[in-house]
Amino acid sequence: MRYPAFFDEVETIDMYDPLAETLGAAEEGRFTYSYIDMVKLAGHSCPTVAGAWIMASVGLKRLYKESLPVRGDIRVQMRGALDEGVEGVIGSCIGFITGAANEGGFKGLGGRMARNNRLFYGVEMEGEVRLTRLDNGESVELSYNPSIVPGNPEQQILMQKVLGGVATEEEKRRFGELWQERVKRILLQKELWEKMVTVF
Repeated sequence: MRYPAFFDEVETIDMYDPLAETLGAAEEGRFTYSYIDMVKLAGHSCPTVAGAWIMASVGLKRLYKESLPVRGDIRVQMRGALDEGVEGVIGSCIGFITGAANEGGFKGLGGRMARNNRLFYGVEMEGEVRLTRLDNGESVELSYNPSIVPGNPEQQILMQKVLGGVATEEEKRRFGELWQERVKRILLQKELWEKMVTVF
């Protein structure tokens, strides 16, 4: 599989998954997630998917400090409705990392290690996303705005051609490059994360 090289430069997210450990799916229950994993889930890489990655990373570090975050022991709440804008995309991406699922998620083993009823939409809050540790009730709210990392003006012109079905093969290639160039700057310029992500 070939994909943009910068995907591998994005800082990974380590999680401890007690269910994976119990069922022998991962030694010591440790999972390391790479940005390409989230791209595979979403089927694409864009500023929204990048934002979900960043909010998950920042939020988990705020909640767990130096400890390993516990997958499946985190509730994810979204301010927007499931069918509103990109809320569903962000929720599913963060849920993928944290193990949080809606009512259709895994019900657990003997009442333990469940994943269902941990992902909610349409929750009133100040931020855009709220992550809550189920073991101690600590929570963090986050909002994301990538506008300080603008796209190349050429990108919008090419997008119109691509969506209109009139772009040449070279224009399609160029559009993809410009699109991912912005995502690259969002993800790799970590000094800008605190400006893109507001923590409440």
